[in-house]
Amino acid sequence: MCVLNEPWLHNGKLSNVYVLFGTEKYLLDTWEREIVKAANPSGDQFDVMRLDLHETSLDTALDEAETVPFFSEYRTVVVKHAQFLTGAKEKQKQNVDRLTEYVLQPAPYSVLVFIVEAEKLDERKKVVKRLKERAIVLEAKKPSQTELMRYVGDELSRRGQKMERATVERLLFLCQDDWGKLVRELEKLQLYASDGAEIPLDVVNDLVPRTLEDNVFQLSEFLVARRADAALRLVRDLEKQGQELIGLLSLLARQYRNMYLTKQLTEKGYGEKQIASKIGAHPYTVKLAGQASRKFTEAQLATALTVIAEADESMKTGRGDKQIVFDTLVCQLTLL
Repeated sequence: MCVLNEPWLHNGKLSNVYVLFGTEKYLLDTWEREIVKAANPSGDQFDVMRLDLHETSLDTALDEAETVPFFSEYRTVVVKHAQFLTGAKEKQKQNVDRLTEYVLQPAPYSVLVFIVEAEKLDERKKVVKRLKERAIVLEAKKPSQTELMRYVGDELSRRGQKMERATVERLLFLCQDDWGKLVRELEKLQLYASDGAEIPLDVVNDLVPRTLEDNVFQLSEFLVARRADAALRLVRDLEKQGQELIGLLSLLARQYRNMYLTKQLTEKGYGEKQIASKIGAHPYTVKLAGQASRKFTEAQLATALTVIAEADESMKTGRGDKQIVFDTLVCQLTLL
């Protein structure tokens, strides 16, 4: 998971052609930055070109790669949106035959980097096969929660700081397992805390912005606690922030569905990770759903899903004012 082990080097040397693809943007950005830095250690941007294939052509990129650098050892050409390497429909036909030939004997004074924000390349294409043979191809995969946990642990250790596992899980949930966001939020937390200190849960809750899903979690917590007043205040606050009631209802339905399924599967002996995989939910979501579901019987949760479905139908068919329907639903759920 480490991004600093220089996977972009081959036997300690830069390649003349790279393909960076995948869905983890933080990794793509990091690799791009480190390759440019290695090719131009002085930081001089005169010999660095950044092109977007939504706006220009592959021929232009290859022309730039064949241009001798002026002040640096390498001419670095970064090409964004190289979707011609995937199975996606191209907006503009690219001269892939020229690239296929160029890769056989790339300019020794250039570093050509293709960025592809896609899950996979189209390996049926001749140009992709040639690139995999002759270039360095790196896949930026979304990290697993275990890898993100390890990353947080490593970063905390660097400053002798600590964080309880439950607090780390909460941080990952608030960051929605987005590595880039996690890096930024963890850095903020570490700066707030002193070296060698423990970063407690309340600090994470205070400093890391809440997501909409987390706000809906809080709403369901108020409902579970039978606190209709607090639930309605939160709903009004979310409306002021531009949230639509129909969207909130959809998320609320998912929360109760998760509680219902988690309760069922827990009683059958499934663990949290197994349940998360089975119902397609985040492990932290399952953990919270499991805690909340203990306060209900299976029949009560089934009833909750029924009244939520009825409210959803009423709102979508216009049989009642949306706010009245939603507020009535809140009161119904607190009475279960």
